[in-house]
Amino acid sequence: MENIRILSYNVFLRPPPVHDKLSDYKEERVKLIGDTVVPNYDIIAFEEAFGSLNKRRDALKEYGKKHGLIYNYSDAPHSICNLKVDGGLLLLSRYPIVEKDSTEYSRGCHSDWLASKGALYVRLKIGDNKHINIFLTHLQASYEEYPKPDSKAVKVRMQQALHLHKFIFEHMKNHKNEPCFVMGDFNVDGVRPPEEIENKGWYSDKSTLKDKNLDVYAHSNEYIALVNILKGDLNSVPEEYKPQVISEASLLGANKIEPRFNIRDLIYNFQDPNLHPITTSNFRGTDQPYEQKSLDYIFELTPYEEVCYNYENREDDCKTPINNDMQPDQTKIENNLLSNQYKVCSAKVEPYEVNNPNYKYLSDHLSVTTTVQI
Repeated sequence: MENIRILSYNVFLRPPPVHDKLSDYKEERVKLIGDTVVPNYDIIAFEEAFGSLNKRRDALKEYGKKHGLIYNYSDAPHSICNLKVDGGLLLLSRYPIVEKDSTEYSRGCHSDWLASKGALYVRLKIGDNKHINIFLTHLQASYEEYPKPDSKAVKVRMQQALHLHKFIFEHMKNHKNEPCFVMGDFNVDGVRPPEEIENKGWYSDKSTLKDKNLDVYAHSNEYIALVNILKGDLNSVPEEYKPQVISEASLLGANKIEPRFNIRDLIYNFQDPNLHPITTSNFRGTDQPYEQKSLDYIFELTPYEEVCYNYENREDDCKTPINNDMQPDQTKIENNLLSNQYKVCSAKVEPYEVNNPNYKYLSDHLSVTTTVQI
């Protein structure tokens, strides 16, 4: 068995003429990413690696080839005449791509209206007879600190998540016994906003998230919605977040809506205590406040079984195993989710902080990584 190092990273390389107030230092950062990030991984999923009107995406591909990640796949270019740029998705791999596909979501809103957001899929050959399935996406962004469920951006995002579920299901129904990971910038903050916290009597200050006594089920309602949509369990989606259901039979492959997958949030699961870590950064490293959000994820998907992780912590058909101390039994969960063909060894946030007078981090997001033994 070999260890496969996987990275998902929103690299903040927006297309011209979009830039920060001063400069995004894109050319400098591309070189730093190519020299200091790319060599450390076997599979890399980049978001916001836009190829329209610039050569930075091509440069990242060349850095991949230089460091042994000779296979790549990206979303399709668009003509600027259509008032649309590509979706910014790029995948680099040391392993051969034996299947690949892409899908484009319906047009987004706000500035995302200009981007062809969607998802990529690759099936990679590992050794002689093993495979790993990778899905990469970047969902609709919100521009409020705490977006409301009825906001246009949230509605678009939930519809995109439903589209993504269909895309995943269509490809994984023929590869049910193979490892599957879904990653990217989902623009869904896993941390509960103050309004939800106050209603539940839970923590109202994000700084307390490092408290060892934090309720391990403190997920935001939108995160709960996202996870259940990706599972295919639309009945468990909080009512205010339910997307418009389009042709249930064609979408889920049957007339009955039922879960298709178990989902494990690897970054959350490997935190001690379990929590949603901040994955956005203060790019310039100044003292100015910034939105501390948990937006980037690596999800492990496995075929649905009755016993699975219950993100809502409620009594239903999908119960969290409980040990004698009335605590969630993580061992049983992991044994249920992990195939005997592979093992998830670790998962964490990698900040990629740099010593530069103009910016403190390589991006306005932190990367998320996992190591899988297969």
